[in-house]
Amino acid sequence: MAKEAESNVQSVERAILILEKLSEEKKGCGVTKISKDIGLSKSTVHRLLLTLMNKGYVEKEIDSDNYRLGKRILYLANSILDSLDIGNISRPYLKKLAELTDQVVHLAVLDGDKAIYIDKVESHSNKRSVRMNSQIGKRIPLYCTAVGKVLLWDFDENFIKALIKEKDMIKYTQNTITNIDGLINELKKSKERGYAVDEVEFEEGIRCIAAPIYNREGKVEAAVSISGLTIHMTDDKIKEIKGILIQITEEISYQLGYIKK
Repeated sequence: MAKEAESNVQSVERAILILEKLSEEKKGCGVTKISKDIGLSKSTVHRLLLTLMNKGYVEKEIDSDNYRLGKRILYLANSILDSLDIGNISRPYLKKLAELTDQVVHLAVLDGDKAIYIDKVESHSNKRSVRMNSQIGKRIPLYCTAVGKVLLWDFDENFIKALIKEKDMIKYTQNTITNIDGLINELKKSKERGYAVDEVEFEEGIRCIAAPIYNREGKVEAAVSISGLTIHMTDDKIKEIKGILIQITEEISYQLGYIKK
């Protein structure tokens, strides 16, 4: 019985690895690549894929041998998002912010040592809105994104140093901060001014500004960002929209029970 239970747990862990791998592959992924990337035999991967397909969590493309996440995943995701009051409360404000700024708006929360997008809104006009490599559920670094910096505001230096290892601070662009002291200094400055900026630190050509959403205890609950191409997100544009962003996040915070002192 003990060996059977251990085997079942191992199968669950392996199935989760497959689902996580497929979540990274927008165009689908074949058995060979999955097997190589997660370190399992092809036969094991194939067997687990069949089980996941039977349950609707994985789909096989008709015209290829690639697999992708199934629609059943949406039921799990939606049940989580529906339980987040902040998502429901923020949604109309995010739409308003996207229309006012004509840019992409994200809502993110802390997820371990990463930030995770729980909502994304693009301007309907699409005159200046840029198609970013982002989607709901995507996890991004804390140290080189505007939302990530905001989500770190509540923590002291020791916690930040324990959470983010300097050796793991990948240099995504020439502007990426790759040392803890530089990050902590940037966090202090951003908190003092009330918003954080991603100065083309995570994606080439993309500049972002973010502000916090506070809960009723006055702690940072989430972060809202406005993102756009550098040709649109100029210094003058940042000055123009920072007040709008802060006003919107303050309204959301108020709806969550936060009373500004």
